[in-house]
Amino acid sequence: MKYLGGIWILYKKEVKDSFFSPMLYILTALFCVIIGWLFFNYLVLSKDATAAASLTQSVILPIFGNINFIFLFMAPLLTMRCFAEEKKLNTLDLLFHSRLQNIQIILGKLFASATSAFFMLSFTLVFPVVLAVSGYSDWAIVASGYLGIFLSVLSYLAVGIFASSLTENQVVAALVGFCLLLGSMLLVMSANASQNYIVGQILSYLSIPFHFEAFVRGAMKSYSFIYFASFLSFFIFLTRESLDSRNW
Repeated sequence: MKYLGGIWILYKKEVKDSFFSPMLYILTALFCVIIGWLFFNYLVLSKDATAAASLTQSVILPIFGNINFIFLFMAPLLTMRCFAEEKKLNTLDLLFHSRLQNIQIILGKLFASATSAFFMLSFTLVFPVVLAVSGYSDWAIVASGYLGIFLSVLSYLAVGIFASSLTENQVVAALVGFCLLLGSMLLVMSANASQNYIVGQILSYLSIPFHFEAFVRGAMKSYSFIYFASFLSFFIFLTRESLDSRNW
């Protein structure tokens, strides 16, 4: 309980800092404008579609794909201050000298960043309401799509926090995080271009979009859950090693 209590204390402090910062609300407003405009256009273009299958293809799949793509940019912006600002203000040593272990610090910041991200995503819950009015009824696809977004965004945030642990410059942290995430996206293109089937399958499995698309299509696989758990664990481990390197 003491272990979880330490994470909870840091989590509350980080969430308070995030929600008292105008940055979160600026990003949320920008996200809502972009994704709202896209959703409106997809819905208008599919005005003649009434069947659930048609709305899934014309609205659900593209809107979830765009949400995932937008968070490729948003996640590094949400996490860029996690450790970079602490280093710049020389407050990171205070955390290290507290009773919190490095892994508790990382998890506290990760959960706080996830809260900010899901606050942004909560505004998209109006979309299922609009779809219900339009005659949509395949809610299993919507639920699996949101689960896929949840896991993808959590993975993006883990990468962003790792990038933030490497530097004290927030802009550099955001750029490094974005480049790492973009590299994961490009693995899909490399897989499609590969002439070797085995290499293509390996590259596809290593990319986040490959697993995300399965969730959006309602084809959840056990190996995708294993992938996201391994991805999160790997970048949490890298962040811990990055923080431990300060003691060298």
